[in-house]
Amino acid sequence: MYKDIAKTPDLFVIKYPQTIVPTPKESDYQIGFIRRYFVRKANEPEGHIFEVDSKVYVEYTKNPFWMGDSIKWRISGPLEPVFNNKGEIEDKGVTNSNKAGLATASTILKNIKLYLPNLLQFYRK
Repeated sequence: MYKDIAKTPDLFVIKYPQTIVPTPKESDYQIGFIRRYFVRKANEPEGHIFEVDSKVYVEYTKNPFWMGDSIKWRISGPLEPVFNNKGEIEDKGVTNSNKAGLATASTILKNIKLYLPNLLQFYRK
């Protein structure tokens, strides 16, 4: 059995994803958000979080040893909430939207808030 394992050691090497920093396009700013993807090892609840592209995200989340989540990250729009004449919220604002996205993602990726401390990353008026 050991000889079989020794012949194929690459099968037992953990492959870590390459972390990326997304680059929003002009069309993303017109839409107002980008989708950000994150993965971590499933058996390390407080382990390192990797930001990856959508293809890598799909590849890793198919593997039961990895888990991940994505966040709709606002990059344009009003910073603070916008209210209509009746006092109802029309737009939560960039800050609150990104804070809510992080809160949701933190149920799966516990330390995501440490990875994304700047709620206005990529923001542009």
